[in-house]
Amino acid sequence: MGLDQYAYLKTPESGDEGEVPAFVWRKHSRLQTFMESLYVARTGLSASDLNCGELILAPEDIDRLEQAVTDGTLPRCEGGFFYGHQFQDEQAADCRTYDLDFCAWARAEMQAGSTVVYSCWW
Repeated sequence: MGLDQYAYLKTPESGDEGEVPAFVWRKHSRLQTFMESLYVARTGLSASDLNCGELILAPEDIDRLEQAVTDGTLPRCEGGFFYGHQFQDEQAADCRTYDLDFCAWARAEMQAGSTVVYSCWW
């Protein structure tokens, strides 16, 4: 058990998500904390409502994420039994290049008219 995180597309033609996620993370608690903050601000719902939910990302979200990854300022996770918060610094360092690859991919997909979605399950 644990935190599984996904990024995928919803195509403008069908609204359907892709067959497989384009990016998958496992217990990247700092990324989860970043996304939960966006989710709460955007929806007014609890961060726990993101579990098996969807967060549609905007270009400015990707800009903020890229800056936080580059600067090493992804927010710290204050806990979470399934989140892997015990090794969040190591995970953020290990995922840095992957996170930046995600930002480049997401930006290109958005410019092409696709909807980029973040989802998670724990």
